Amino acid sequence: MEYSTAARVNDSVTQFKVYEDYLDSKVKPMDLFYLKSRELARKLVEHGHKGTVLSREEFEEKKAAAQAAQAAKSNTFYSRSQPMTLASAGKELKDNFLKALAEREEANRSGKMTDGNKIHTVSG
Repeated sequence: MEYSTAARVNDSVTQFKVYEDYLDSKVKPMDLFYLKSRELARKLVEHGHKGTVLSREEFEEKKAAAQAAQAAKSNTFYSRSQPMTLASAGKELKDNFLKALAEREEANRSGKMTDGNKIHTVSG
């Protein structure tokens, strides 16, 4: 599976807690050997002497955007604050099995309870 450039940048940004960690990932052991200072090595990386590097502002923007996208993605699937229409709402159920499922539906959908009932269909 091939990632887009934006996806790769978001992945690289989210794996670092702070901008300094991002800069450190670009510093090689040999750089530290010759420069004798991690701070100086970071400055050289930040100024583009080790290739293309995001500025602090770009890093913060992309990190915030990636975190917001991740939060939105997880909220889409697991948000308990969104109103949910139950399939059994407003139905007059006469079968005991359907009544039992209706009683458990809200808890199952919200994740408070899991139900082992599975309905299998056999196609012939």
